[in-house]
Amino acid sequence: MDYRKIAGELRELLQMEGSPVAVKLVKAEEETSGPRLEKRRHCEFIQEARLNGLKGHATAEEHLCKGGAAAMGLCSLPAPVADGSMYHKLGNYSTPEAAHETVKAVPMLDEEYYASEYAPLEDADFEPDVVVLILKPAQALRLSQAYLHERGGRITGDYSGIQSLCADAVAAVIQRGLPNITMGCNGSRKYAGIKPEELAVGVPAEELEGIVDALRKFREKWG
Repeated sequence: MDYRKIAGELRELLQMEGSPVAVKLVKAEEETSGPRLEKRRHCEFIQEARLNGLKGHATAEEHLCKGGAAAMGLCSLPAPVADGSMYHKLGNYSTPEAAHETVKAVPMLDEEYYASEYAPLEDADFEPDVVVLILKPAQALRLSQAYLHERGGRITGDYSGIQSLCADAVAAVIQRGLPNITMGCNGSRKYAGIKPEELAVGVPAEELEGIVDALRKFREKWG
């Protein structure tokens, strides 16, 4: 698949700011490509790749948000996250029980991985598992319509307002083989700078050609 061409067309057809971001989870050091990245959060890796061309890989050691790393199978979920006490303390939930119920529902990969890899889609020298797009609602609408153009049906927006770009936009997409739309979370907006008017969509890489083809048809029909 010509990801450089696809990335350029996605940017043009959706009028995106920045690049779609290729994400891959690898199981061994020898499978990695690109440099080992400096410590950041997963959502920050996404933003740096999207806006500034960041390329490389991060092990659990480089992931500052261990909840996000755990969702992607890079480490164990820290106890304060797993039992909900951290989110209760932060004020997300009125009781520890409500926080715990939410954490139990967060998509988590069962397999163990060595590192997560990132690159702007046009510069990816690996086969992505997921492509993450940061979009405005109208752009996400058009992407959703493009995904459904041939198959029909509905698209999922499954999220809880925590662990958005990690669990929702990567882990859930790998688990289900389906796109997922997420509204972002406090962390991704605070640390990665996801704007109030933006959301995130994770898409299986193999769906991109069909999406771009549909977007071209929409442009011809709708302008």
